[in-house]
Amino acid sequence: MTTLADTTKKVVLDPDTIPSVSIDFMNNTHFEEIALVQDIGDLISLYQESKMYTDEGAGSKVAKKIARLLHQWLEHTKAHFEHENELMEEYQFPAYAVHASEHDVAYAGMQDVVQQWDSHQNIELLSNYIFQIWPKWFSEHVNSMDMITAQYAVMNGFNLNL
Repeated sequence: MTTLADTTKKVVLDPDTIPSVSIDFMNNTHFEEIALVQDIGDLISLYQESKMYTDEGAGSKVAKKIARLLHQWLEHTKAHFEHENELMEEYQFPAYAVHASEHDVAYAGMQDVVQQWDSHQNIELLSNYIFQIWPKWFSEHVNSMDMITAQYAVMNGFNLNL
């Protein structure tokens, strides 16, 4: 009998597909976030498996772990975006408003998904966000906004030795 546990791990976002930007703290933050979201993805798969076998006790324990990691992810992302916003302000990045707005919209979407999980534990909604919506947004954001922001800061005096 084959179970989800016997299958290949479902990858949220391969870190090797995310380009490095010119500033190490940004790269480190991106890789931390990818790892955290992968942990959430692993728990989603475990939750779905526990529901498939109607193991409500296991499902409840996994649901609590998912909630804890989702809130940890929100905290990490808030700090991530604040740090980037501070960098943009310090170096007077011309597209600050556009980049910061992307942060605001993405964070609001994350908050909504976490709130929905806390209220309804809708695994389909969460799974879609974690495996489809977030990776696409994150990849596009790093490849555009973060790449340009880092290049601009370095060209305008950011000390790479910090």
